[in-house]
Amino acid sequence: MAEEHSRPGVVLRFRDGGVVHGRLVGPFEPGDRTVEAVTEEGAQSSVPLDELKAIFFLKDPKRRVLEMEYGVKSGEEPPGAPARVVFQDGEIIHGRVVSYSMSDGGFFLYPTSKDSNNEKIFVVASALASLAIEG
Repeated sequence: MAEEHSRPGVVLRFRDGGVVHGRLVGPFEPGDRTVEAVTEEGAQSSVPLDELKAIFFLKDPKRRVLEMEYGVKSGEEPPGAPARVVFQDGEIIHGRVVSYSMSDGGFFLYPTSKDSNNEKIFVVASALASLAIEG
C-alpha cells in the first residue's frame, strides 16, 4: 500500500470537460497512447490519450504547504523556454517547455505560477488551439 502513495497524484482533464482525480498505475512518458490510473474511489481505468486535454501531475502535498503557507521556494525555476498554451476550450496556461514533438502526442509544460498546484502538465497536442514560445 505504501507503493500506491508513492505514485504521482494526477488530475486527468478530458476534452468533454470531465475530470478524474487519482494516481498513475505506472510511469507515463510522451509517446504513450493511453494513461493507466486508479481513481480516488479505487477504480482502475485505461484512458486513450486522444480523449484527454491534459494530465496534471500534482505537487507533493507537503511541498505545497511549504510553498503556500510559509513562502518556502523548493527548487529552481522550471527548465525550458517560456510558453503560452491555449487549449481549444479557451483555457490558457503559462509555463516553460523543454521540448516538443508531434510524434509524442504532446509535451510537458512546467507551470511558472507560484500558486500552481502542479509539478508539471502533459499537454495533449491535439487539444491545443495554439502554443506560443514567449521570449
